[in-house]
Order: sequence, then C-alpha cells, then structure tokens
Amino acid sequence: MVQQSHNNLSRWFGVIMVAACCTVASLPTTGHAATVADHAGLADALRHIGEHPPTAVNQDKHMDFPTLMETLAQNRVVFVGETHDRYGDHLNQLAVLQALQQRNPNLAIGVEWFQQPFQGVLNDYLAGKISESDMLSRSGYYERWRYDYRLLRPIVEFAKANHLPVIALNAQVELTRKVSQGGLEALTPAERAQLPAIINPPDASYRERLEKVFAQHSKDKREFDNFLLVQRIWDETMAHNIARYLQAHPQHQMVVFSGSGHISYDVGIPQDLARQMPGIKLATVTSSAAKEVEPGMADYFLLSEALDLPPTGKLGVMLDEKDGVVKIIGIDPGSAAEKAGLRKGDRLTDANGIAIHDITSLKLALAAYKPGNKLNVLVQHRDEKATHSYTITLQ
Repeated sequence: MVQQSHNNLSRWFGVIMVAACCTVASLPTTGHAATVADHAGLADALRHIGEHPPTAVNQDKHMDFPTLMETLAQNRVVFVGETHDRYGDHLNQLAVLQALQQRNPNLAIGVEWFQQPFQGVLNDYLAGKISESDMLSRSGYYERWRYDYRLLRPIVEFAKANHLPVIALNAQVELTRKVSQGGLEALTPAERAQLPAIINPPDASYRERLEKVFAQHSKDKREFDNFLLVQRIWDETMAHNIARYLQAHPQHQMVVFSGSGHISYDVGIPQDLARQMPGIKLATVTSSAAKEVEPGMADYFLLSEALDLPPTGKLGVMLDEKDGVVKIIGIDPGSAAEKAGLRKGDRLTDANGIAIHDITSLKLALAAYKPGNKLNVLVQHRDEKATHSYTITLQ
C-alpha cells in the first residue's frame, strides 16, 4: 500500500473514531498547504469547476472528465468519496453531480451529512418552505455533523435550484453513541428497530485496516469491537436507505456522497448495497492528491485541488447545548474568549444582536466575521441572572 494513501484513510478513520466514541469539541484541519477559494456560493463554485474541470485517473492512466462521466452515467449508483473537511473534494462532487444531472434529470443525491430522521426538514428546505438557518437548526447539523456548512452549501444549493431530492442516509447519532459505549445490547427494542435488521460482519481486510488505525488511539479490544460495529451500522444503514429509495423510485439514478472510508476497496456501503440489490450496477470514485492514487481503492480517482475557504473568526470555546441554553464547557488557552475574560460555565445569550439559543445560531453568527473582527457577546455567569457584555477580537 502506498504510504500516503494509508495516511489519508488513517486520517479519515481517525476523525470518525472520535465522532463515534466521544463528544467532539473541535475537528482537525487538513494540515495541507492550500489555496484560499473565496467562494460566496453556488455560482462561484460552478465557475471554478468550469474553469478547472477535474482530472480523472483510471488504472494509473489519466482520462478527461467528459469521458469519465459518459462511463459513470451508465451506473444506477455512483459513489463519490470525500475527506470531509477538504473543499476540493466537495467541488469534485459538485462537478460529478452537475455532469450526471445534465445527462439524467431523474437523479437523487444521497448524503452522509444528514441523519435519516431529519429527512422532512431537508425536504422542507429544498421546497422553499423554511430558510437555510432553520434547516440547519432543525436538523441539528452543527451538533450532529459539525463540519463547516460552507463546504457543502454549493451541492445543496445545486439540488435546490434543480429540484433534485437529497436523501439523508445516516443513522441517528443517539443510537450510534449508545452502541459505541455498550454494543447493540445497549439499545432498547424500539431503538434497535430503527436500524437494519441485519448488521453483517465486516470483510476481513476492512477489519484489518480499521484495527491498524484504532491501535494508534487505543488497545482496548472491547472499545475496538464497538467502534467497528458503529462503522458497520453506518455502512448498513446508508446502504439500506439507498436501496429503499431506489426500490421506491425505479426510474431514478443516485449519486452518493460519503467519506471515502465508507466506499473504498469494494467493501462498506457498495458491498452492502450489492447484497441488498443483487445485480445493481454501481461505480466508486474518490478524490485524491496525485501522489496518493492507489489502484484498487476505488474504480476511478479525481485529482483533488488543495483548496480552503476563507477562515471565519473563532472564539476558541467548547460548548454544550441543552434546553435552549448554550454553555461554555471549556476554553482554549490563549483563545479570543480567554483573552476577553469569558469563563467556563458562562451561558452565551447574544452575539452582535443575534439571540443565541443553540449552537447553530452561534455558528451562523460567527460565519459573518473574519479573524481580527470584533464581536460583542452577552453572557450570564454561572448561577447568575445578570447579563454581562464582552467585546471579543476573534482569532
């Protein structure tokens, strides 16, 4: 195995291990040198992929993007993998989506980013019944997925503009969190009924890859078994939701966007879907730096640009949300919040005139500001009803 490719999957599995096993206060950045893409929305993203179409690789040979798309269009399901926080990967997904939609308007988009119980919220947003901020709040996006929504906005906006259904594929985090701590037996019968009836054991090579990654974080066998089970629940649930949609919509094709670890080496979601829908024609694509291309990991590769969106201002706090109250549970040393005098246990109530009632409202408030900008926040200290005002220079 090429070392760079192993490191890429290791990084991806490391992120999902943290997400499965504990509350994530902050997520790692890519650590790669990147060009900043100052994209305001869908129009900028489409302009970029029009000017910089992806380069495809098949069996170590480069192929032009239109040729790849003619091939992919022959499949009922096209999986396009990502590293979650890489904007270049999501632009590649948008390019595939646009090209498939131009060939077949009967196209659905399956995504890992939203959990299945919130399908109705997604439907309402795509139908124009609720705002983007309402959709993010009601779906619990920032509590459940946590990645910068700007990475995904062009794809969701493309779906909305072209009246394409977006299918929330993922399992509910309340269930996977319980499984990560106590296995399937930790679930009540009603909770267990929300997951696929059969969770097949992993392929041996799949297990081996995860064991190598997990060993870098823990040697506890029971923890690993539960982590592996959560991974399989994610795979099986997403495959189940793909199959259910396709069986109900026999004229539709689907493009699926998920982490690369879910679709690599002919296992994970593709294998589970093929088991549920024998004979289905599918293809896998993943984004990669040129030096990380590894034959066998996917059917096709798209060379991914190292692109970042402009940074937004950061407070440097860890938060907990409960019953409409957003509380600081940790403060990073040297952070903007610490320098301004905020304290652990403070309750955030307002940011520059925007009422803070959940993490989503705070995230959306911060999204308008860059490092160095000043933000006025209102807080209530622990066990106090009085409101205190702080001016914070964001980092």
